[in-house]
Amino acid sequence: MKIKAVFTSSLIAIGILSGCSGVTGVSTDEIITKVLAADQDEKAYYAKGELKIYEDDKLEESFTMEEYHSEDGKAKITMKDTKTGEEGVTVNDGKSIISFDKKQNKAMVMDDVSSLDLPNKSQKEQVISFLETLKDSHKYKLIGKEKVNGFETHHIKLEPKEKDSIFGEIEIWIDQKTWFPVKSINIVGSSRTEFAYTEVDTSTKISDDTFTLSLPDNVEIVHLKDEMNQSNGTIEEAVEKLSKPFLVLNEENLTMDNVTIDELKGEINRTEITITYKNGDGIPLIYLSIFPTPEEKELAISDTGLKIRGQNAEFMKEINSYTWDENGLRYTLIVEGPDSLSQEDIMKMTERMVSSSN
Repeated sequence: MKIKAVFTSSLIAIGILSGCSGVTGVSTDEIITKVLAADQDEKAYYAKGELKIYEDDKLEESFTMEEYHSEDGKAKITMKDTKTGEEGVTVNDGKSIISFDKKQNKAMVMDDVSSLDLPNKSQKEQVISFLETLKDSHKYKLIGKEKVNGFETHHIKLEPKEKDSIFGEIEIWIDQKTWFPVKSINIVGSSRTEFAYTEVDTSTKISDDTFTLSLPDNVEIVHLKDEMNQSNGTIEEAVEKLSKPFLVLNEENLTMDNVTIDELKGEINRTEITITYKNGDGIPLIYLSIFPTPEEKELAISDTGLKIRGQNAEFMKEINSYTWDENGLRYTLIVEGPDSLSQEDIMKMTERMVSSSN
């Protein structure tokens, strides 16, 4: 069952397509400004929606979704496969997150989420963050005012400035009164994801009992902390975990702040090292991730024309990341503050990298 994957895709896939139209009244900048300010007054809400996933215009998956969100961040999302009837529910009660797959009778549990810096956002907040993230990589167009499922909306289109964007083309319809995103279409390559709310109620009162999930006595419970063994360590310990030395940055103006060792289990079964580098002001500037090069052909680095240390490399503008393979290891370098370092700066940094054994 793909409900766990769909939970993720439904929360990040927010639209698509392209087009152009002139309208009077509210400008695109004004729309974006109001949407970005909307998260300052988050309210509890109940909503129903539909999610459809197409491949080459053929409907591959279809789900109905029901949501409850409280003002203090609690959430409950139930998704049902319209083809198979399979159902999954995820609840965040503020203390733990439980995702229950009814067919498999299996529950994934993340404990003590209150102590973690986890993004706990409603659909509206996620769209707000999404729009903020894409301000530099996409062009915004205000298509016009349209009525969608009974909602009077502003229709906004986001077109990538460069081809092969990981987020593709996006369309989003935002309710004029509540600034709630009520519909989205997202096209990436041959895949199209459509999501639409059929009902949104921001006046309903939601009790705390809503966020209590009763599991069957014979349910299989998997605690995510058992699937993810994470610890802080040293470069020497990281080399031992990877069973080989790896490349590290060698910059006088950067300080290695932290080495995190993730020993992942389950579907992603690998050891991953993440090194944080801070600038002279003590602010994290670069994150360097290293793990064994994936064997799957579909995960191979594409020949985009970009080279790092003589190897094919990929650049994702949306997250300002550079990825390449070298000597059996995959390196991903993520740069914070896109205005602080140019691509030329990054290329020079990678050429100055040295072996961890040094």
